[in-house]
Amino acid sequence: MTTSVRKQLIEAAEQQFRRFGYRRTTVDEVTRAADMGKGSFYLHFPSKEAAYMAVVEASLEKFLAKADTALHGPGSVPRRLRELVTVTAKHYGGDELLRASLFGEAALVDGAVARQAADIQRSRIRALLTETLSQGISEGSIRSDLNVEVAAAVLFEIGWAVVRSELDDSTDIPLDVAFETFNDIVGMGLITRPSESTR
Repeated sequence: MTTSVRKQLIEAAEQQFRRFGYRRTTVDEVTRAADMGKGSFYLHFPSKEAAYMAVVEASLEKFLAKADTALHGPGSVPRRLRELVTVTAKHYGGDELLRASLFGEAALVDGAVARQAADIQRSRIRALLTETLSQGISEGSIRSDLNVEVAAAVLFEIGWAVVRSELDDSTDIPLDVAFETFNDIVGMGLITRPSESTR
């Protein structure tokens, strides 16, 4: 019962946040949309900010499920990393709330909340990348001398900058071209290469 009440509140909060943004949504509007009293809300969330973070995490879980599928799909690790980029661009392109939480779009969410949401997204995606790069080392498609945690952090930041430039229309370079170039520049440095002695 408690789980379903929390889920109902998250769904109502998501509906309100997507419709009005974080700043304009009130706890009263969330509880009204959920057909519950404020007591139920505060039993599950100490604040509107906590409810927003729960909504962001629920939305992030949907993206992470897609990311996980891409990173555990067929083909070599470099191929799966390219698929992750495609999935990321598509998902964030269609999820205004999640995008706003990472961009910190002022009309939809305040800066402190956006930073918390971005930190959650960054840590979860970097963990997935770290795991995938480690698998690549095991399969022999990724260089064995690579520091996977640092590489995951760099890949996330650069990859997200490419996605962001497409989502906010700040570049005239098509996303597929940008990512192909990104893969050529960065991806080629990840993969194993024949040693000098075998050339």
